[in-house]
Amino acid sequence: MFPKLKTPTVLLYIFLTFVQIVFGVYAASGLEAPPLFTAVGFLGFLWLIGWWLQTDSRKREFRWAYDLGLLLFIAWPIVLPYYLLKTRGARGLLVIAGFIGAYIAATVIGIALYLFLAPEGWPTAV
Repeated sequence: MFPKLKTPTVLLYIFLTFVQIVFGVYAASGLEAPPLFTAVGFLGFLWLIGWWLQTDSRKREFRWAYDLGLLLFIAWPIVLPYYLLKTRGARGLLVIAGFIGAYIAATVIGIALYLFLAPEGWPTAV
C-alpha cells in the first residue's frame, strides 16, 4: 500500500520529526523528558541511521568496516557527513542541510505547539 514508507529514509525523517517535536514540547515546558523516551529516541535514531547507511551503501557499492554498529555509536556525527560527502560530493552538503533543517524545524514546531496550544495549568518547570 505504502511501499515508500518502508524505506529507511522516510522512516528516519518520520522518527526524527516525532522525537524532536516531543523534545520541543518538553523544552518549552521546562521539564525534562523521561529517561526512557530519551533512551528510545537515541537508540531508535542510531538503529535507523544504521539501516539507512547499510541500504544506501549497498546501492552505491560503498564498503564499510566490519563493525558498523560500534562505529556509528561512537562517531556517527563524523561518519555520516564523511559518507555523504564521499558518495555524493557537494550534493551531500544539501542532504546534511536538509537533515539539520528537519531537526531544527521539528523542535521549533514542538515549542510552538506547547506555547500556543497548551491549556492553562499544564505542567511547567518552576
